[in-house]
Amino acid sequence: MKYWLDITNLPHAVFFEDFIREHSCLVTARRFGYLQELLKKKGIDFTSAGYHGGKNKLEKLRASAERTAKLADIVAGYKIKAAISKHSVEAPRVAFGIGIPCFHFVDNEYAEKQNRLTLALCSRIIVPRALRLEKIIEQGAEKNNIMRINSVLEYSQVKNFEPDEEIVRKLKIENYVLIRPPPFRAAYYEGENPTQDIIDTVRREGYSAVVLPRGEENYSGALNLRNTDTLNLAYFAVATISGGGTMNREAALLGKPAISFYPDPLLGVDRFLISHGVMKHASSVREITEFIPSDEEAEAIARRASRLRRKLEDPFEVLKRELEEFDYDSYTEN
Repeated sequence: MKYWLDITNLPHAVFFEDFIREHSCLVTARRFGYLQELLKKKGIDFTSAGYHGGKNKLEKLRASAERTAKLADIVAGYKIKAAISKHSVEAPRVAFGIGIPCFHFVDNEYAEKQNRLTLALCSRIIVPRALRLEKIIEQGAEKNNIMRINSVLEYSQVKNFEPDEEIVRKLKIENYVLIRPPPFRAAYYEGENPTQDIIDTVRREGYSAVVLPRGEENYSGALNLRNTDTLNLAYFAVATISGGGTMNREAALLGKPAISFYPDPLLGVDRFLISHGVMKHASSVREITEFIPSDEEAEAIARRASRLRRKLEDPFEVLKRELEEFDYDSYTEN
């Protein structure tokens, strides 16, 4: 029997990559940004299912409804032991509907709409301990189904990382700041997109700007890159500046300067990293450049991150244990 993994966002391709290679899996992925191109680049076989509905609420609803129906048809053609997902709206609903357990990763307690649609349907919900537990219980999570881990989910992406400067050499970039726009198409995001202002500001400070756009947009005065090795880019950057979460958390765990400009309430996992001195949060574009550290400060960040990594659990070791111990017979009977 196979595990079914539904991948809905670019970072999730990296998050699930090792598990997919180690297990027999059915992988589904929606059309969203450069997600499917990244899966192809990694040599991961997948079935295309649906698309991102954009910011419009009605189109988002239509896209999700169509995708749910398509996934149900796809998954029904396989013998599936369990569904595995991270913030997928459709996977828990399809899994529940056809009678298979869903193991769901969650690290954003403020994704209110997505969580309310899914958490009550999940058999196991794996969350970082720093996440505000009361929020996801309010959103429908059954307390007995929540597995709290002493980690952040990005730890699985950096734990075996070995830096390779070749990508930076090929791009012929130096003294650069790595920038990621905020998730301005996401339903939970209510802020603006100040990316161009940030690029202009860091260039005035004497840095080059490398941007990883979220879609087809291009930013002036910067090297726009897609489908590339973000870990090495973050490792060799002067700093990573992101309006999202994943890249900042990866950089922070690598011991590299990470600055968030996320304007909405900070996730528990981000507050956790800030409290350990490996990430900063800027409330203005001016403050962002003030937070770019000196060499001495950067070395201190690296030491703090090294100490922190030694204390963290591997999210996938927890998942594997839960998959092994789950009572599948009782679930099927119910």
